[in-house]
Amino acid sequence: MQFLEGRLIVSPSDLTGFLECEHLTQQELAAARGEIARPSREDPFLDVLSRLGLEHEGRHLASLKSNGRKTVEFGFPEGTLANLETAHAETVAAMKAGVDIIYQGTFFDGRWRCHPDFLIRVDRPSLLGDYSYEVADTKLARKMKAAAVLQCCVYSQQLATIQGLDPEQMTLVLGDGKSEPLRFKDYGAYFRTVKRRFEETVLAPVLKTYPDPVSHCGVCRWKDVCEDRRRSDDHLSIVAGMRRDQTRRLQNAGIPTMTALALSDVVTIDGISDETLSRLQQQANLQVRRQDTGQLTYELLASGDDHLGFRALPAPTTSDLFFDIEGDPLRGENGLQYLFGITETLNGPPQYHAFWAHDPTAEKAAFERVMDFFIDRLNRHPELHIYHYAAYEPNALKWLSSTYSTREEEVDRLLRGGALVDLYRVVRQSVRMGTESYSLKALEALYRGKRTTEIADAGASIVAYEEWLVSHEQQKLDQIAAYNEDDCLSTAELR
Repeated sequence: MQFLEGRLIVSPSDLTGFLECEHLTQQELAAARGEIARPSREDPFLDVLSRLGLEHEGRHLASLKSNGRKTVEFGFPEGTLANLETAHAETVAAMKAGVDIIYQGTFFDGRWRCHPDFLIRVDRPSLLGDYSYEVADTKLARKMKAAAVLQCCVYSQQLATIQGLDPEQMTLVLGDGKSEPLRFKDYGAYFRTVKRRFEETVLAPVLKTYPDPVSHCGVCRWKDVCEDRRRSDDHLSIVAGMRRDQTRRLQNAGIPTMTALALSDVVTIDGISDETLSRLQQQANLQVRRQDTGQLTYELLASGDDHLGFRALPAPTTSDLFFDIEGDPLRGENGLQYLFGITETLNGPPQYHAFWAHDPTAEKAAFERVMDFFIDRLNRHPELHIYHYAAYEPNALKWLSSTYSTREEEVDRLLRGGALVDLYRVVRQSVRMGTESYSLKALEALYRGKRTTEIADAGASIVAYEEWLVSHEQQKLDQIAAYNEDDCLSTAELR
């Protein structure tokens, strides 16, 4: 989004951003008007996504060229009205010339600036002649997403204006190489509704919005700005476990901040159960106390059920195992579980076992070795349990056994026999703490010092693994292994 010579210029990414977060749209508008500066965000994971996206796009271009079809490639025009108009004219000229593939063309109607990845010639008459064009766009995701469909709709609408004919199809080329053909008219009504709402918003007087946390925050350049705003406002959203609808109901009841919630003696609020309200009040109280004292505060929760909380913990044994998986969602059709880490303490000091996999064949083999390891230990020590944190590990084991049709009985034995113990579930049912998150890293202040490994979190481990795939530097794998081993050790210490 930008102003050029006093004219607001928007793009399909502005439209999809509007769907994700209307506050994002207002921030971008203010930046375009020069009222605030756009922040720069350095995020290695986003850099990896960008690189992989360009590589995927390049592979598809090479594939199209290999079929012998005539291709015209354009560069990205500098942001002036004259340059955009020239780039648009050059794209239209290529269409009139009837070339087979147009790569990175430009559509510009005076308001919308669009750069479809590919325009593909098809045998369907239009104002251009006995042919017309359809849009194809590459996306790194392996499943179709609404934002990608809306982007293609913007391109297809611009294309229809030029050739005097709505394209029948638009195609998403997904990260696994599969093409998803979509009928433009199936999405037309929805697209036009969203586009109208967006245009009414960006052309209207400034609207007051608030940076409520949404899923898009993870990839947004304004993330730090919005987080700082919420903290300075003592916003309810920083209370752990708080949902957006609950925030709204609390605000409507005259409880606007975390501190106000912590001090509130209200016992009933419409739309929030009394039990949930009490939990949120206690959570807010603990977080406020931590802010005031600098100490991580907590309280134990009573449970009368023998299968909940601390009562669900088996008696510890020296043969217990501690399990953590590192996965890369950017590899393969469904991601790649590239490191299975297991720590045991049977013979004294912790002993760490790493099972690596760098492709699907190796993933299957590593999974089988891990399951054989578990079953061997379980046969020798029937009393042992395998501790993990949250649902990723058991879900991965179930998925791998069903995908590769191997070790199904062994996985079933672990699940039905209660060998797997989720410490996240235990924590949530037994302890309430003054943390904004109940991640393993957030809990560690209770039982260990600050981590010293090069890699600090799961996102950084994915970045390191992607870097290894390019460089093959052993140091990268060593850093990942050290991080994974520390996760296993932390799980043991938490138990």
